[in-house]
Amino acid sequence: MLRLRLLQLLVRVANRLPVGLLYALASAGASIAWLGSPTLRGVTRDHMRHVAPAATSRREIDAAARGAIRSAALYYIDFARYAALRPEDTFDHVDTIEGVPDVFEAFDRGRGVILASAHLGNPEFIAQALGPFFPTAVLTEPLEPPELHDFIHEVRARSGVRFVPADRNGVRVAMRHLRCGGVLGLLADRDVLGTGEPFPFFGERASMPHGAVELAWLTGAAIVVGFVVRTRPGRYRITLREVEVPTRKSGSGDRDTDIEVGMRRFIASIEDGIRATPDQWFALSPIWTSRLTGTSEVD
Repeated sequence: MLRLRLLQLLVRVANRLPVGLLYALASAGASIAWLGSPTLRGVTRDHMRHVAPAATSRREIDAAARGAIRSAALYYIDFARYAALRPEDTFDHVDTIEGVPDVFEAFDRGRGVILASAHLGNPEFIAQALGPFFPTAVLTEPLEPPELHDFIHEVRARSGVRFVPADRNGVRVAMRHLRCGGVLGLLADRDVLGTGEPFPFFGERASMPHGAVELAWLTGAAIVVGFVVRTRPGRYRITLREVEVPTRKSGSGDRDTDIEVGMRRFIASIEDGIRATPDQWFALSPIWTSRLTGTSEVD
């Protein structure tokens, strides 16, 4: 419950404090977490080793790993700051945006759009930015305790975007939403629900969620991969790009083959986004678990 109370306090005070101060406090908290948690150091270092070129130094790996923890802290600052943000004011916080025509062209086909992202920068900001233009729903990770889940979804709902837990009922809602031509947001860089399958990810097989590609195959929806990364305190750059994947009508006719092809294309696009700003990739749970037999030894 402490996490809930702290988040509630942060939402109340965030818009009364300068963004620079909030970011400084988040950075300080991230430094404490880095120094105090061998597990976090081990996980983030392992992630950065996968993303970085082979010749990257230990110092550079550590800098990116610390940045990942900082990005996680900044995510909560951004969540609190934009709790009261009016949807029409969202673009006032954007420095550049690329690929908007991809979204409109995909939406105009009338078969729905899957807007996929990663735990990178501030992924929820895409839904806030596009929500006023499209009927948008977002699949989200169920959170514990239920009080925390309810509070976060109450705050998220202020943007006018519908947030749906990624459970069995949520998947049914997502299917209906896409078949009505809506936009469905989801994160696809971590197997949160434990239902993924092994696919190559940054050169090593990892359990990856395949829901986006499978939904596209079933419904004919387009997949647009989008990222929101921080350019400076409270400012962002948005990039959007459609990724062509096989569907039931356009593919080979063999579901398993089509999903394999689609996943490789889809994962490559996710990798490109993470590789561009790895220090903002805040996946803090192990992705390649076979490499993490003892995280404390990497210190």
